[in-house]
Amino acid sequence: MRWIWVAALWWGNVAAPVLCGQTPRGVATVRIPGTSNPYLAGMPRGSISAFGDISPRESPVLVDLSLAGAAAVTCTASGLVQHSPYVPPRFDPPNGSDLTRHLVGSGAENGISDVNAPIDSLVGVFLDDDRPDTSPAPPALDFHRIGLGFLSLSPQLKQVFFIGAGTVRGKKPVARRFLVPKGATRLFLGTMDGFQWNNNQGSFTVTVTIERSDVSSSLYSTDSGVFSVDSQISFARWVCLPDRSQCTPDRPVAQIMGPGQYHVVLPAQSEWGARIPTPAGTTMTIHGATGTVCLDSESRSTSSCNGPAGLGNGARAGAGYLAPDVAVGALIGATVNGQTYFSVNDRSGAAFRNHQGYFEFDVTVK
Repeated sequence: MRWIWVAALWWGNVAAPVLCGQTPRGVATVRIPGTSNPYLAGMPRGSISAFGDISPRESPVLVDLSLAGAAAVTCTASGLVQHSPYVPPRFDPPNGSDLTRHLVGSGAENGISDVNAPIDSLVGVFLDDDRPDTSPAPPALDFHRIGLGFLSLSPQLKQVFFIGAGTVRGKKPVARRFLVPKGATRLFLGTMDGFQWNNNQGSFTVTVTIERSDVSSSLYSTDSGVFSVDSQISFARWVCLPDRSQCTPDRPVAQIMGPGQYHVVLPAQSEWGARIPTPAGTTMTIHGATGTVCLDSESRSTSSCNGPAGLGNGARAGAGYLAPDVAVGALIGATVNGQTYFSVNDRSGAAFRNHQGYFEFDVTVK
């Protein structure tokens, strides 16, 4: 067993993730009118949505960038939108305001999912080449349960998702990454409303960046929705656990981004839950670790929550911890038989059940 005290690699340098092995090859800036109804995405001229919306007048905006070979999308948005011609005006920025659902029947329309997201916010939906109304809608994403502090999201085809301003607030804003679903060929951007987009006002200006991998992938999907790369690396569309006060993924993520390049999401409650291959003779480098974990299921106080460097001033955790010489709560790793496993530094066993939050980082193995 070879131990790696991972926290030491970035103490004092917590920043936005470095997207390893990828180079942005597509950037576009688009204007999204407040009238952009995501439920008209991919629908032909003359198609209607409830309460008088019609294509193309209220259609969402198709981003004119190829998704071929795309791994993820990031966005930055500005502007103001209001969902009714209020007097006096009640405009909202891209993060929107009160949570709302699409108030039409079950919430799904034209084969596109319902969503619970902030009204007036910027939203998106991925489509393939087919009309969306030729197949059933996927389940709705609920951002009351997911929260708005997520750093990455894996929406399905035809599943409306919250984008907002495109960043998560902090000392340094961190870009949200939206993983492109298998088969996606189009990305549409719109605004969130409950119904009747045609009387909305304002607009957003959005810069969209496509992140591409330089290599082809052998990813395949299974009936469970999990995508497997080989017998040792897999990732899934995770959701936030319902019994935590801050978003805590229900499973770890270890995603291949290219040769020797990985993106890892480590839930706080996962003891040695994420792993990547690190064959003998290779060197592992961590990039841009971010995130917060709390060592109980309720508190957000500074006494129990920390970033990847751990609690306090990095003082030694002491005997009984997974890594006695590293701070409590720090991100740590251990290499065993050509695999590096990641964990939060705490006492083994039951202590992990009450953790909340997650760390997110990129890894390069050479």
